[in-house]
Amino acid sequence: MFSSLIRLLVLVIIALLLVIPFTPFAGRIKRGLKEIVAAARAGQTQVITREVEVERRVEVPKEIIKEVIKEVAAPPPPLPENYIPRKDADVATFFNGITIKTKLQTEQGTYASLERLNPDAYKAEFELSVRVPKANQTVEELSRINPALTSLLPDLKAMLPTAKVSGFYHKLYENKTNAIQRDITRLNKILDRHNFFDCETILEMTHPTSKRRALLIQSEMDVVCDGSDGDRMATLDEYIYMSDYYQPFTSYAWAKKTKTPNPLLAKWEARLKAAKEQYNVKGLPADKNRELKILIDQLGLEIKDMKARSSLIAEKDPFIVLSLLFRGYADSNKYTPQMGDYAIVIHGDKMYPAICGDYGPTQKMGEASLFMAKTINDKATPYRRPESDLKVTYLIFPGTAEKPNAPPNLDRWHEMCSKYLTEIGAPGPGRELHRWEDPFKKPEPVPTPVVTMPVGVPTTPSATPGTPTGVAPAAGGPATAAPVPVAPAPAPVPSPTAVPKTGGM
Repeated sequence: MFSSLIRLLVLVIIALLLVIPFTPFAGRIKRGLKEIVAAARAGQTQVITREVEVERRVEVPKEIIKEVIKEVAAPPPPLPENYIPRKDADVATFFNGITIKTKLQTEQGTYASLERLNPDAYKAEFELSVRVPKANQTVEELSRINPALTSLLPDLKAMLPTAKVSGFYHKLYENKTNAIQRDITRLNKILDRHNFFDCETILEMTHPTSKRRALLIQSEMDVVCDGSDGDRMATLDEYIYMSDYYQPFTSYAWAKKTKTPNPLLAKWEARLKAAKEQYNVKGLPADKNRELKILIDQLGLEIKDMKARSSLIAEKDPFIVLSLLFRGYADSNKYTPQMGDYAIVIHGDKMYPAICGDYGPTQKMGEASLFMAKTINDKATPYRRPESDLKVTYLIFPGTAEKPNAPPNLDRWHEMCSKYLTEIGAPGPGRELHRWEDPFKKPEPVPTPVVTMPVGVPTTPSATPGTPTGVAPAAGGPATAAPVPVAPAPAPVPSPTAVPKTGGM
C-alpha cells in the first residue's frame, strides 16, 4: 500500500516536470534556480524581491467648486461697408394727450458740405390729424349724457324738432383748430386732448307755446376763483387769491355801495409802488422798461376799478362763465348770452339757479364759480374740477339780464329762474329748483330761556335798579299777580371779553 503511494507520487512529480516547462511558471523557476546557483558561487546571501499587489485606500479631499459667472461683452456689430437706407416708425403720447406717430426716412445724398446748404436735406414734415366732433341734437343723444334731462325738462321733446345746432358750436371748434394751427410748431403749448373735446353740443331752442328762447350747452365744469367785493367781504382767503389764475374782478360788476375798501386794494397799491420804484432805476434794458410800463398802467387801472366797483365773488356767488366767443354777436344772433343773463345748471337730477357772471377763453367751454363747483362736488378746489366728464348741462335764457347790475340777490335769482323754467315747461313733476342759502347770512341769536316763577315764591332783588324781579302782593290780600319771567344767572365766562347782559342781570 505504501509502495503504491510512493509510486503514485513519483509519477505525479514526473508529470509535473514534464508539464511545467510548457507553463508560465517554467520561466520563474528557471530564474530562481539561476539566482540560487549564482549566490552559492559568490558565497553571498541573495535578497529576493517579490512583486506583491497590495490594495491601498487613500482618502481624497472633496473639492468645493464655486460657479462664477462673468459677463462678457458681446462683440460690436460689424461695421457697415457702405450707406444703408432706413425707414423707421414710432408711436408715442405727449403729456397733453396727443398721440404722435413719427416716421424716419433716410436716403443717399451728396457731400455734407453741400447738403448743409440745402434746406430740404434735413427737414420735418409735420401733420396733425384731428377729428372735430358732431353735436348732440336728439333726445336720445342728449339723454346719453344725462338720463334725467327728460324728467327735469318735460317739454324738451317739444322744443327739439325746431332746435338747431348753434353757429357758436361750430365757431368754438373753429377757434380750437385755429389755436392748434397757431401752436402746431410748439407742441408743448398746443391745446390738449381734454380741452379740445370739452363741448358736446350747443343748441338754440324756442318753446313752441311761450316762445321763450333758451341756449342749451352740454360740457364739463372747470373752476373759476376770481372776484372780490369789499362791501360784502372785507377779507379774502389767501388760498384763493394766491392762485396762479386769480383775477380780482369779474365781467359782471356794479358800483360800490359802501366805503369799505376792496380787500386786495392795499396789496395792489404795494405792487404798484414797487413797480414804479423799479422803473425809476436807471440803466435798465429797454425790454424791461417796456414790461414795467405795461405793468404800471395795468395796476393803475385795476386800482381805479377796485375803488369804484364791486364784483362777484367766486367763493360765495353761484355764477357760470361764458366763452368770449359769444361777445359781439348780440345784435346778429338773438340766442347770444350776455353778462347777467339768468341760467340753470343741471347736474344729475339737480337744477341750480345762476347768472352769467364772467367771460373765459374763446376756445374753451364749461366753467363755473368755486361756490357752484363745491355744491356739485365738495372736493372741488381752484385746481380740481367738480366734473371732468361732459355731464353738465347749462341752460341759458338769452336777453334776461336785469339792468343796472346789482349785488347778488339769491331770492330774486331763484324767482326769475323759476319763472323762465316755467315758460319752457319745467321743472317736471317731483322736481324742484335748488334754493341757495345766503352765504353771508349771520346766525340768528340764541333766544334767552324763560323761567316761570310760581306765585308767592320770594325772588332775588334785581342787580339793576328799575328792573322788576317780582310782584308785591296787593293790599289787603294775597299775591295774585301773573308769573314774571326771570332770566337765569349767566354762566361764568373764562375770557376777559365783555359779554352783553340781558334780563336785568
